[in-house]
Amino acid sequence: MINILLCVAVLISAPMTLERVIAVVGSEPVLHSDVVSLLIESGIDQETAYNVDPSSSSYQLAVEQIIEEKLLVEAARREGLYPDRQQIENAVDQAMNDVRSEFSTEGEFMAYLSSLGMTVGDLMDSYSSMMGDKIASENYVRFKAGTIMSSLPSDAAAFLAENQDAVQEVLTPSNISWIYLPVLPSGTEEASETLSEISTGIEAGETTFSAAAATYSQDGSASSGGDLGWFSRGDMTSTFEGVVYSLEPGEIAGPFLTPFGVHLVKLTDRDEDRVRASHIIIIAELEVADLDSTIRRGEEIVSELEAGLDFAAAVDQFSYDPDPDNENGFLGTVNIGAWEGAMRESVIHLNPGEVSEPVAVEQNMAVAIFRMNEDQSINWEAYSAEELNSMVQSVYWQSYYSGMIESLRSDLPIVMNI
Repeated sequence: MINILLCVAVLISAPMTLERVIAVVGSEPVLHSDVVSLLIESGIDQETAYNVDPSSSSYQLAVEQIIEEKLLVEAARREGLYPDRQQIENAVDQAMNDVRSEFSTEGEFMAYLSSLGMTVGDLMDSYSSMMGDKIASENYVRFKAGTIMSSLPSDAAAFLAENQDAVQEVLTPSNISWIYLPVLPSGTEEASETLSEISTGIEAGETTFSAAAATYSQDGSASSGGDLGWFSRGDMTSTFEGVVYSLEPGEIAGPFLTPFGVHLVKLTDRDEDRVRASHIIIIAELEVADLDSTIRRGEEIVSELEAGLDFAAAVDQFSYDPDPDNENGFLGTVNIGAWEGAMRESVIHLNPGEVSEPVAVEQNMAVAIFRMNEDQSINWEAYSAEELNSMVQSVYWQSYYSGMIESLRSDLPIVMNI
């Protein structure tokens, strides 16, 4: 949401040199400031966005995205789907509430606006001009989607098998495996020493685990003596579960690290694959340096793989897969075409047998190394009816959507000035 505010600030305060017309869609101009705003919204820092080369791929992609949006808005106008004044006002009110929720107090919100050279009125005016087009394009897409989805094929598996080119273009289904490296906090020596002393005291009978948790643990479980209740595989972070599931009831382990800090853990009960445990945690914040060091470790593993280390052996040695059923790190058939950003780019161009460079996943709490497996045969019958229908909808809609945009391009004049 802060990025949205920066985008609005760009549009309000853009110098005349920034406001050059990049393209015209129908009668609607695409401004350089529009492109800069979109780049900032996508996560590019403000200085880089201001100085981006118009011939770069990121700039060109942003221009195409804005053109597509304006085509949809014009189409919505033709169909009578542009929102009325009340709908726009409601959307503006919601946007204002959302952006205010990013700040602890109204004073902080006003101070941030002031730092951007904006007033509340400026922000509301900008939202008013933005929201109409945003709702219009969404209305048009929803209108068209409702029409096209009513004609989906009845045999989903047959459709996917018979339309391999479209499936590959939209979904890129691929059999991949991974090595999963959790990002762990550094600078935890003092916390580990404290928990070691606490563990020694528990073993000596000087205190109980629950009493120590109530005194020292730094999360909400402290009030219940560290009790985490019953949980199953996949409910907790993989590094935590790896330790817990290795214990017998009554055993204590630690100190050990997870992305959240340093832990002692006690397994209190087990019922088949469900366990009940208590823990004591001293919280440690992850730093950028921790992610960087994990990526460097990933690069070392990639070098070992390229030098001949067997992937399955690397999984066994290094990976902390959140799902223990992923034998040898095998994730199955994954529709990587639906992935976004760096994760998608790390895998999409791999050939069978190749491994990716390490890439941050799970909001920078882990790093993954992906492998494109040699066997790329897809068994559509292995999917549930719900999964197949979802994939068919994606392929069917994307194929239709591409044709729809091309049709709009032929109907509406587009003049490029770059």
